Amino acid sequence: MGLFESTLQVGAQVTKKLFLKVMIRCREKARVSGSFKAANLLIAFLAVLSVPVFAQQGPQKPSDVRLLIDISGSMKQNDPNNLRIPALRMVTNLMPKGSEAGVWAFGRYVNMLVPIKTVDQQWQDSASAAAGKINSAGLFTNIGDAMAKSSWDWNRPSDSETRSMILLTDGMVDISKDAAKNAAERKRILQDILPRLKAAGVTIHTIALSEQADKELLQTLSNQTDGWFQAVSNADELQKVFLKIFEQATPRDSLPLENNQFKVDNSIEEMTLLVFREAGSQKAELIAPTAETIRSDSSRGNVRWFSSNTYDLVTITNPQPGDWQINAAIDPDNRVMVVSKLGLKVDDVPNNVLAKEQINYQVQLLEEGKVITKPDFLDLVDANLQTEYQGAKANTPLLKEAASGTFKQVFYSGEKDGVLQIKLVVKSPTFERSRTHAINIYGNPVQADLQMSYVENEPHQIHLRIIDDIVNPDSLNISGQVTYPDETTQFVAIDNWNKNQTIAVKNFPKGGDYRVNLTAKGESPTGRAFKTELSEIAFTAEPLPGYEPVVETPKEELKPEPEPKQETPPEPEVTEPEQEEKKPEPEPESEQKKEEPLVEEQLTEPEEEPVNWTLWLSVGFGGNLLLLGLGWYIWRLVRKKSQQNSDLMTQELFAENDSAEEKE
Repeated sequence: MGLFESTLQVGAQVTKKLFLKVMIRCREKARVSGSFKAANLLIAFLAVLSVPVFAQQGPQKPSDVRLLIDISGSMKQNDPNNLRIPALRMVTNLMPKGSEAGVWAFGRYVNMLVPIKTVDQQWQDSASAAAGKINSAGLFTNIGDAMAKSSWDWNRPSDSETRSMILLTDGMVDISKDAAKNAAERKRILQDILPRLKAAGVTIHTIALSEQADKELLQTLSNQTDGWFQAVSNADELQKVFLKIFEQATPRDSLPLENNQFKVDNSIEEMTLLVFREAGSQKAELIAPTAETIRSDSSRGNVRWFSSNTYDLVTITNPQPGDWQINAAIDPDNRVMVVSKLGLKVDDVPNNVLAKEQINYQVQLLEEGKVITKPDFLDLVDANLQTEYQGAKANTPLLKEAASGTFKQVFYSGEKDGVLQIKLVVKSPTFERSRTHAINIYGNPVQADLQMSYVENEPHQIHLRIIDDIVNPDSLNISGQVTYPDETTQFVAIDNWNKNQTIAVKNFPKGGDYRVNLTAKGESPTGRAFKTELSEIAFTAEPLPGYEPVVETPKEELKPEPEPKQETPPEPEVTEPEQEEKKPEPEPESEQKKEEPLVEEQLTEPEEEPVNWTLWLSVGFGGNLLLLGLGWYIWRLVRKKSQQNSDLMTQELFAENDSAEEKE
């Protein structure tokens, strides 16, 4: 029995006891004060009973997702095949049960296609049917009303759920033929609707489906709420873009896929397979551990199969444990998402970070919503992060903290703009799990413009300006130093950004290389603290006009003078050793030494070898040992001699005493 069922049973027993007590109390009240008050008391208690009893939720918060789909007339051109329909069906069928979701379509008016409800099988069927109503008949693009009406109940933050809005559009803010009204509506979105959603803890993900879309507006909505912005040039990309954003908004546990093979364990209650394929190609097949082939037309009660022109979506309840195989083309975006008693809790990972920013990654294993801390279990678990950035792949193990049951790792984002793909893989001998996430890497939060000076008394200037939509200007602090051509340094600190700041860099008349290294600390627009090193600002300044290096030139001319003098003597060096090797007799060697004493002195003096202190210390130490040994030997002889003399004196003394006694 799981934690949820046992909690419900305990709650039911407590409720039954309370109900009996209240009924007895009501009967006593009826005797004393009449039936009216007793009835009121009973009604009040029944109202309390009407509140459902829930088990304590696990650490993973449920999701509340609102999907907004543009149906304006321009979609006829940008999505002629109406690929929004299969993309929407894919997302709604992947939505985890127990979460909340709703779908809105907007053109001139805003229509609720699927009401906000708890996701279950009935909701998913209703959403799939409603997706078929998506068209391109709208006259305008009323983005503001779509955001406002779909989020009418999001007025304050909530700790019990994560909130996400997914907005797809191909145009600009367009509510009227009057440009002034459109501009006012755009301003309302930025100044009224966006701050309210941001304060309520909503993450806004946006998709621009054409070059005519207001990318600046969409990117601002995403950046200000740590959402994901994606520009799509072709509607054929919609399905995979929706998958990426879905995984950002609603994390789900998956099974690692290797060559379309995966392993199912006993704890899995339901699995949903997403298999992408070429348009119009044959539907995928599944091969179960028993070698049974499952197809779209298989009559199995636990299989639900939905297919579009480009993907298969298969849900299987209570799948058989063992090794499974997908019979289809291998695609890196294929997924096997699972509902299981054994799951993952991954700490929130930001969708957007700065270049060179530190990222802390932590994960815990859950069993029926409770963190697993059993050492025997955790010792068998391996957790790794597989990352891909700018074409480079890496595999980094997570470090285990046994006391809390946490696997963690710290790494840094890349140095350039781009997307960092992260895949968590957790394995043990009995189960496997994975989680996928993408991080958008922005460049520096501060842009630098260099203005060089060509006048001696005027400094070079570095003008700094903030990228407002990725940092909170009020929290930003810049510190660092300027390194001058003579290697002296100047400290820099800036914490006031009411206006653009400028760093004055002293101008050296002789020119040279300058380096400016800065570190930024602050908060993102959503309040996430960050620390990052900005890209180095390096430049080279030429000598100023009229500058004449008077002192340095003579020194440079004098330096090479001794070099040719040292190079002339080696000429006899090359020939003379050859003569020495040819003459084995000692007499010519002595004659050569007598004939050329000056040459030998000139050659040996500059090449004198240093004193070998190790040898001399060894000789000195050995000599000291010899002296100590000799002294000890002499001391022994003297001591032995003294002992002998003492013995003789003692014998003589005793002999004199004996003779004296005999005389007496």
